[in-house]
Amino acid sequence: MSITRGAFVATFVLVHGAWHGGWCWNKVAPLLRRTGAVVYTPTLSGLGERAHLAELLEPSQVNLDLHIQDVVRLLEYEGLDGVVLVGHAYAGMVITGVAEVCPERLTHLVYVNGVIPADGESMADQLVPVRGPEFAAWVRSHIEHGEGYLPSPASPEEIGRRWGIPDATDREWMFSKVTPQPAAAMAGPVRIGNPAAQAIPRSFIGGEEAGFQPVADRAREAGWGMYHLDSGHDPMVSHPRELAEILLGIGAAF
Repeated sequence: MSITRGAFVATFVLVHGAWHGGWCWNKVAPLLRRTGAVVYTPTLSGLGERAHLAELLEPSQVNLDLHIQDVVRLLEYEGLDGVVLVGHAYAGMVITGVAEVCPERLTHLVYVNGVIPADGESMADQLVPVRGPEFAAWVRSHIEHGEGYLPSPASPEEIGRRWGIPDATDREWMFSKVTPQPAAAMAGPVRIGNPAAQAIPRSFIGGEEAGFQPVADRAREAGWGMYHLDSGHDPMVSHPRELAEILLGIGAAF
């Protein structure tokens, strides 16, 4: 589907991953809205422009359950139905949890390099295959020592290495926006068991990261829609037009 073609009535809620904020969708959201789509890009508590909450809440309170509620409350207060709910990376945990709470509001779940948890799994449980044992141990050390926040990347170059951002301007922009990640959000398990949630169609959009191949295989085996981008971890930054095209195609089917 061409981004410039015709009126589009889908509603997208785009949920960012760890260390990010709603800002990371700034290139994708206008492309979707150009078609007539309704687009929301919430920022989860303790991150992005809501990082000031870290000074007001106990670190243990800024957890996965709170992030699930951030999105659930958005859906409720905006009266949203028929939503294509999109989650990037860590937000695979979040959108999985949202579907358990209010499946009747959702028409499709889309995981953009997003983790796919099983019942009782946490984000920390996903890290060894997708990020390697060293990174996983670093996260678990922060959790086990009660350190409330995981430091954000220390330089634009680190952002480039971690998330596969080839453009220097994009790296600098992201470096100016990233914020520490609440550690409790990485430790909390998601609970799965609502049959209505399991009936929601799902898709996986993957890039070139080798660590996410097992996640993609899991989605394929489950019969999900499968899409590929020649990108790193953050296609919303590096390949916004290609990502928007895929999302519009998914939205047009429902």
